[in-house]
Amino acid sequence: MNLAILGIAAASPVPLTAAGAFAEAAVAGAAHSGHAAAADVSRQSVIDRAKTWNPGTPQRVPYSQSKYHNGYRTDCSGYASMALGLKAPGPNTVALASPSISSPIAMSALLPGDLVIDAIGDSNSRHVVIFEQWANPGHTSYWAYEQRGGYGTDHRVLTYGLNAGSQFRAYRPRVLGGGGGAPGPGGKVWVDTFANATGYREPNTGDAQGTLDKGTNYVYCRVWGAEVRHGNDHNHWWLRTDLDHTNPGKNGRGAYVSAYYLSKWGNDEAKDNAGRDIPNC
Repeated sequence: MNLAILGIAAASPVPLTAAGAFAEAAVAGAAHSGHAAAADVSRQSVIDRAKTWNPGTPQRVPYSQSKYHNGYRTDCSGYASMALGLKAPGPNTVALASPSISSPIAMSALLPGDLVIDAIGDSNSRHVVIFEQWANPGHTSYWAYEQRGGYGTDHRVLTYGLNAGSQFRAYRPRVLGGGGGAPGPGGKVWVDTFANATGYREPNTGDAQGTLDKGTNYVYCRVWGAEVRHGNDHNHWWLRTDLDHTNPGKNGRGAYVSAYYLSKWGNDEAKDNAGRDIPNC
């Protein structure tokens, strides 16, 4: 089809290595994840609370999966829960990535107070950090707050989630406007696609995950990303969906397919088969 893809994400540098193991408690709070009302939380208040544990200073809070500071666990998920104003002692990392607390977004959509989470593995490998801001114009690294093993509260430049194959994903907390729109039966809308479409890890062509078959498919939401163009036809919208075929070693769940492939709509449109705008991620 000779598609021209514009706005491809820049390659990221080699990831920084954390001092000590990534870890978080695998228990406590997963089922009791009450949170502050959205009106009580702003992006600045999340960053301000993150600073109260004195990151990167001799007064930082030491890391522990079994100890507490002002009611919150002093592991990575307890720290993130504190910053977000969630109920102490804080849900664990897996729960932070659940629809009741946050919804997936593209890494390129990160804003201050959003989370970058690796929810895969066990309590010694899962990790969560709090995004603050991009560290450079190319968005190849970012400043983040984290509670890391072997050190404690820190504020440093990271690249988690920016490299192909990374298990880290970006999430928007519900208290900051996340819709809780993770894949689920109630969140599907139906669209027709005119050709088989490659699905990607982010709303650009940096990391192919598999293929969505031509025909009637469900999608969850849309996000603005890299332009896909063929002649005068183009689209910046990308649709989050589950792929029909997954490439070896990749993840076909929650991948992004260009809205260029929608059968019924025009340039920079992303509507369902009934003509309604697909919800934003």
